[in-house]
Amino acid sequence: MKSNTLLLSDWAARARFAAAIFVAGAIVVAAYAQAPSKYANDTFTVISRSDGGHVHVHLRGRGDHCWATTSDDRDVAISIGDDLCTSSPEDVPDDALVFARVMPAKIAFRLSGHSYSINDAQTVKTARSLFDPLINIEAQQSELGARQRELGEKQRGLGNQQRQVKVSVPDMSTDFQKVEADAKRLSAQGATQSQLGDLQSELGDLQSRIGDLQSKAGEVQSKLGDQQSDLGDQQSRLGDQQSALGDQAEKLSAGISRKLQSLLSQAVKSGLAKPE
Repeated sequence: MKSNTLLLSDWAARARFAAAIFVAGAIVVAAYAQAPSKYANDTFTVISRSDGGHVHVHLRGRGDHCWATTSDDRDVAISIGDDLCTSSPEDVPDDALVFARVMPAKIAFRLSGHSYSINDAQTVKTARSLFDPLINIEAQQSELGARQRELGEKQRGLGNQQRQVKVSVPDMSTDFQKVEADAKRLSAQGATQSQLGDLQSELGDLQSRIGDLQSKAGEVQSKLGDQQSDLGDQQSRLGDQQSALGDQAEKLSAGISRKLQSLLSQAVKSGLAKPE
């Protein structure tokens, strides 16, 4: 019976694991499914240089989204964005520059010091499909960013709660009045060491009660601080995921640039690309 119990437990664990994988996969697939429609009207810009130098890009976005990545060695920069997203090279010699803008229905590019355009629908479609892996990464990063902002709002809310922590304070006015009256009496009549000890004891009792109230407030703040810490851990994990996705994007960029440059060079050779 013991071995049967272990076997059933193992199958149950596997079933739970499979269900978790299925749910996680469904979330990713859903994010990917939304990506093409969201970015269907975007322009993909590729800037690279062939002289071994780094690409410096000025990126500006004032619309819904504007996203960019570089290659590992930083000789390629790729941006994805809406109509209000612009990217342009800085300090790159024209003869060392490949500058291509892949729009929804057109490719405008500069290659070997000459400018061209391509309007062929199939070529544009093929070129745009090269960016699908980056679109998926951007979609995941966008979702992670939304979750980070949500956690940030919760952290700010907890911070406000910490600053506004209040505890119920009993009425101690009578005790304070007694201490004040005893102090006035001793001030007027003089006090023995014993009488001063009694007054100090009364004051100590009030201080102790106030200290207990402070301790209760501190406990509440500490619990809120624990929640803050947990949210911070979640933020850190999301940041690690963002960083890993950024590394993936860098690894993909050089390959995408090479494939696009090959496609554009072939289009120039075949006459499909028209000089401008």
